[in-house]
This record gives sequence, C-alpha cells and structure tokens, in this order.
Amino acid sequence: MDTPAGRLKPYGTPTPRGTWTTLAWKVLLAVAILLLMSVGTPISWLVSWGFLNPIPATLILWGFLLVGVASANLFEGTPRLRLTWTLLTLAAYGTLTIPGVLIGPDRTVDALGPVAALTLVVHLFRHDLPRALRDWALVIAIALYASLGVQAMWLVINSFGTTFGPVVFMVAVLLPPLVYEAVALILRRFPNYRASGAGNIVGLLFATALGVTGFSLTVLNSSTALLWRVIFGLLVGILIGGALLTGHFTRPLVSAASGSRAQQAAPNKGLDLARTFVELSHEPILISLALYIPLRFISFIATQ
Repeated sequence: MDTPAGRLKPYGTPTPRGTWTTLAWKVLLAVAILLLMSVGTPISWLVSWGFLNPIPATLILWGFLLVGVASANLFEGTPRLRLTWTLLTLAAYGTLTIPGVLIGPDRTVDALGPVAALTLVVHLFRHDLPRALRDWALVIAIALYASLGVQAMWLVINSFGTTFGPVVFMVAVLLPPLVYEAVALILRRFPNYRASGAGNIVGLLFATALGVTGFSLTVLNSSTALLWRVIFGLLVGILIGGALLTGHFTRPLVSAASGSRAQQAAPNKGLDLARTFVELSHEPILISLALYIPLRFISFIATQ
C-alpha cells in the first residue's frame, strides 16, 4: 500500500528502538503506574477483600488498556465490527484475569475453556468462516497474552509483599527495558557501535545485570553460599536477558499492535501515547513471565 510518504514497511521489518522523547514518556508512564500502585485506600476491609487493593487493581487496569489498544489496532473491518471484537476481547481478558489475580491462577485455567468456547460461538454466525476463525484466534491470543502477563506481574509483586514488591517490580521488571533502550540510544550516536549493532548488545548486558542484581539482592538470603549465588544469578540473567532479547526481536509485532502502520501513514502526527504504552508493556510482561519460573520454584522449595 502506497502513501504520499512512501511505501509502508511490512510487519516483519525490524524497527529501531525509539527516540529520547518516547523514552521520556515511557519513564513517565512507568512512574505513573508505580504511583497508582502506592495509592492506598482508607477503607481497610475493601483492601483486604482484594478488588480495590491498589496494586492488583492497577495491574488489571493496565491489562485492560493494553488489550483495548492492541485490539483496536489489530482487528480489521468496519468501525462497528472492530468495536465489537475489541469489546469481546476485553470481556475475555477480564474473565480470565480478575479471578486469576484475586483468587488464584487455577481459576484462569478453569475459565479458559468456557471463554474459548463462547467467543468461538459468536464468530460462527459470520458468513466468512475462515476470517471468523482468524479473528477468534486473535481474540484468544490477545486476551491470554495480557492475562498471563498481568498475573505474572502480580506474582512478582505479591511474592515480596506490598512493601517491597513494587520496589522489586521496578528494579527487576520495569527498569531493565528502559535502561536497555537508553543505552542503545546513547551508543547510537557513535557510528562504529551503530554499524556493528554493539549498542544493542551492551544495552542488553547492562539491563540484564541491573535486573539480576535487584532480583538477587531481594530474593537471596545474606548467608547464601557464593556458588549458589552465582548459579542463581546466571539462571535469572538468562531469563531476564532472554526476555529482553525476545522483546527486541518481536518489536515488529508490537509495532503492529501499537498502531505503527497508522503512524507511518501520517508521519507528522506526533507522539502516539497509545503506541508508547504498548511498547512499554511488552518487555515487562515478558520479564515477569520469565521470572515466574524461579519464583514458583522457590515457592515450591519453601513449602517442602
């Protein structure tokens, strides 16, 4: 598809990491998320009930916004049809996520079958069944991705309590992608680094080291032997680094979900906060899903 600005890049075309402006907005959005988590409520019984606890409520709302933006950008068709499938995806996400966060992850597994069946039935009334099946698969993919990501983030925070949990979340989950992008932007100014791609490697190593340090200092006991510290650090480093690397290679997919094609068609549109929000969300979700593995292992060991 050609536009006055030229031919749009295909989804598979690698996209460079953003600009200093987008990075600054990502930092502001991350700070806003942390502030929302820290907002208390004077009615303690509502907090103990769970739904109005500011931390899970913020994470659930985060997921709703992510699903809404991604769905609006990925579904095609008339505005009415896109709105219908977006609302359906939001409903599927809420059904999978709210019980999983407030009660337990097993509730998500229980709800997955009915959600998949009911959303499929809605699509079977359409005339174009191949297109309907693709849209149904997209509904499930977006809802499940956001739901698992939110529950993994909640596990990371809840594992350390409401006092230290947000701090660990900030250092081990939110900061590494931002540091990765900042280092890449700094080294992009040096032609040799930019040509060799070393900026991405240096940023990846630095961000991974930051996440490993923050996570290890809060998880490991001070009396832990050096050998186990090294082994644990390597394991967490592989997980966090792998998540960052996966996020880097899947940036074209994230760009599609964040509306990059619309921005390519209107390059002078300015900053797109929705796109910045989606890009901010992707790598923290991947890191949280990766950290889910050692956290569940530590929880299992502790219960034995």
